[in-house]
Amino acid sequence: MGEDSTHLNDLRALVARWAMDFSDLDLLDQALTHASAVPELPHPRGNNESLEFLGDAVLGMAVAQWLYEQVPGRTPGEYTRMRARVVNRNALAAVAGRLNIAPAIRLGKGEEAHGGRQRKALLADCMEAIIGAAFLDCGWDATREFIGRTFSEELDVARHSKTEWDFRSRLQNYCQAEGLELPEFVVVREEGPDHEKEFEVAVRLRGEIVGRGAGATKKEAEQHAAHAALEYEGQQLG
Repeated sequence: MGEDSTHLNDLRALVARWAMDFSDLDLLDQALTHASAVPELPHPRGNNESLEFLGDAVLGMAVAQWLYEQVPGRTPGEYTRMRARVVNRNALAAVAGRLNIAPAIRLGKGEEAHGGRQRKALLADCMEAIIGAAFLDCGWDATREFIGRTFSEELDVARHSKTEWDFRSRLQNYCQAEGLELPEFVVVREEGPDHEKEFEVAVRLRGEIVGRGAGATKKEAEQHAAHAALEYEGQQLG
């Protein structure tokens, strides 16, 4: 009983630092209970796997809404790649580390002995389970705000990373919106040995070249050419 009381006090201290108003600490405790611990606990208790499943969906939705609101006008492909920068094992484990959840995780002796408390996959799973528990206990708005605060570093990286911008898709969307034929991409130069190729691609609109780009692959060169074409079209409209 004393051990459980101490554990609940530790959970109260955690949620106070997180500025979250958890009312059901047993649910949070379940989110931090690894399957390996269940057979060794004195009282029957569920593990965190179902909450992990729920939390994964909640996190994905919250990040998708944040990106839609904060980075408008991107293509579905761009949004998917930006979200992947936030919803992945490394990002979840990093957030778990900043929130210092590791000491509060219930682990079986075998998992503990093999360093489970430091494993990224385990920390990421527990972080998703916490989000699932927060959604059930605190509701959507509070959980979305919690995700916005705790994942702020990862969200900023996703928002400012130009590598996520799919310029080819954006150029195609632009052409469709303007009633133009889809752009034509043509390789105009290819040189270098196989392990060190460089490609140059030109893109045509209305029968004329409106952008060129170079890269180590055709896809990279096409993206640079599409970017140049979008800039050219923007100058013409301006």
